[in-house]
Amino acid sequence: EVDGIFCDRRMTFQSRLIRHGGVFPIRVLRLFRYGHGECENRWMDEHIKVAGSTLDFKGELIDDNLNSLTWWTEKHNKYASREAVDLLNLEYRFIPHDSVASLRGGNQAGIKRWLKEKVYARLPGGFRAFAYFFYRYVIRLGFLDGQAGTAFHFLQGFWYRYLVDAKVAEVRRHMLEKNCDVTAAIEQVLRIRV
Repeated sequence: EVDGIFCDRRMTFQSRLIRHGGVFPIRVLRLFRYGHGECENRWMDEHIKVAGSTLDFKGELIDDNLNSLTWWTEKHNKYASREAVDLLNLEYRFIPHDSVASLRGGNQAGIKRWLKEKVYARLPGGFRAFAYFFYRYVIRLGFLDGQAGTAFHFLQGFWYRYLVDAKVAEVRRHMLEKNCDVTAAIEQVLRIRV
């Protein structure tokens, strides 16, 4: 009996299939048996977990977002606030932390989460955004995705990550200037109640 089905997810950006930069294949659990899936307790990039067995679907799920670049950047600005909460929570532990982070079992989501929480989150803010973009665009050959790919890798791999870091820095600065705790600063700066 199978509790979940994984598939490979591809993405398009400005009508261009993104093939490089380490963003394909992304293995995602998209179908799961009713009552057997559990969502991580996170503000951003949450994953569904199942305790039972899974199988791999042999096709692909294509995330073909047809919205404008304005819509995309507004969405990612909101996502950046949520991801800033997750990064601050790694440091301050103000809400229960649930994570699939693990190097065991070869689970792609677990490995990526482990790298994000144990390596990326410990790098200096700002620098890590540049390092991640360099990794995606140069080392993982993101430049081969053409003009739309350059826009995607820059916006999602650098701008978004740098925006997260800037929001984290803004919350920390607010904590010092207003002498308040992290949850109050998050609510006042990011307009998110935790």
